[in-house]
Amino acid sequence: MTFWISEDNVAGKPGKALFIILPTVGCYRFRIGKACYMCSYPAAAPKKKWSQEAIVDYVRQALKKIKGKKGPFAVRMFTSGSFLDNGELKPETRRRIFEILAKMDNVEEVVIESRSELVRYDAVRELAEIVPDRHFEVAIGLETANDDIADVSINKGNTFKDFIRAAEITHKAGAKVKTYLLLKPIFMSERNGMEDVKESIVRAEPYTDTFSINITDIQKGTLYERLWEKGEYRPPWLWSAIEVLIWAKKRFPDKRILSDPVGAGSKRGPHNCLTDYDRVIGRAIKRFSATQELGYIINLHHECRKEWLFVIQENLLDWQLIMW
Repeated sequence: MTFWISEDNVAGKPGKALFIILPTVGCYRFRIGKACYMCSYPAAAPKKKWSQEAIVDYVRQALKKIKGKKGPFAVRMFTSGSFLDNGELKPETRRRIFEILAKMDNVEEVVIESRSELVRYDAVRELAEIVPDRHFEVAIGLETANDDIADVSINKGNTFKDFIRAAEITHKAGAKVKTYLLLKPIFMSERNGMEDVKESIVRAEPYTDTFSINITDIQKGTLYERLWEKGEYRPPWLWSAIEVLIWAKKRFPDKRILSDPVGAGSKRGPHNCLTDYDRVIGRAIKRFSATQELGYIINLHHECRKEWLFVIQENLLDWQLIMW
């Protein structure tokens, strides 16, 4: 069973989220051999296909963890693919799941994920009408607003224009938009990775209600792992994530800015100097995400910050020499 509860931001205030990984067949791009370079989630999809009825029962089982408990709760449902993909979840299955959620008064937020090209007005509108009084978001993996980076460093398979179309459809259908952005894809320096996220936030802001900054970690069996094993890629510094989060919240204070630093403080995850304080920073990022209070990340000790500043200054020098 893959579901758990974690501290989170729920409809703009501190609460808890129930994360549910639905046992579907996973992302269609993975199945046709065109998976995103950093992602191994679809590889964990069940080898034996579950029936749609079994998936609904699975959701019921997961929801028992919060049934009757005091909220607020968010329910975030992932499929290692797209919730709106009819090849993973039939329309009737989606409706049944949302009808169950609509009866739970302590659930104030519902989040699903979908690739841009699978967002359709009728599908989103149908779900929005079942939970009209809840904060309902469709999370879209933009990763970057730069189409060249999306192609070369991520193999995303869609464009910023595709994202805009999906976001506009989602809002028109009555739901909100969460935008996933990836901090430091491969083939990018630390400094350029930070600047790409900032530029992507600026470009995506008119279409976005919530930003989720995904700090790259190394997943097994991916191109990212192969480059990391050869010493040709390093996961982002936690200080880079802190700078981006502070900048984003100050620049757009009315937007919800979230981040969950998976593997923080480990070699495969975002890290500074691999000391115990890395995990302190990781927890501080989660507290900031839950509360949206910058004090949790502004007042951190500057351990290893000089080393990080040296790295990004070297990146700037390299860029200046190239331009010269």
